[in-house]
Amino acid sequence: MKKSIISAAAAALVAFTGCTTVESTQKFNAVQLGTPDEKHICQTHVEIPGYFFLGLPLVVGSAKGDGQTAFFRFNLTTENAMYLLTREVKSKGASRLINVHVQTTEQPMLIPFMSYRTIQASGTGVGSRRAALRNAESAYDAR
Repeated sequence: MKKSIISAAAAALVAFTGCTTVESTQKFNAVQLGTPDEKHICQTHVEIPGYFFLGLPLVVGSAKGDGQTAFFRFNLTTENAMYLLTREVKSKGASRLINVHVQTTEQPMLIPFMSYRTIQASGTGVGSRRAALRNAESAYDAR
């Protein structure tokens, strides 16, 4: 009986943990989010969730942002969140990141000594005219 309860609890943790989320948008509804010399490219949000027992990680989102979960790895670090954020912004063609915000939250659970933590990072990717020209030159020279 105890094994089946523990197995059910573990399956529920895996099912409800979710995965690392990396989302971007390029729609700004005519609101300028860049600087006077730079144009906004994308707004990106990253979230890495995880369940912890006595501060030790049980099931957490992957640090690679590949939509998978990891077991017994501490992936909820600012370094991992910023890696995923900058990787996504670069893939959209931005040369710089502004308005960066990183937040970590922790919530206790009904099960004693268990907690649910998330780390979230968001920022606006911007590109300058100089960076766009440099990218165009290198693309033209690569042909």
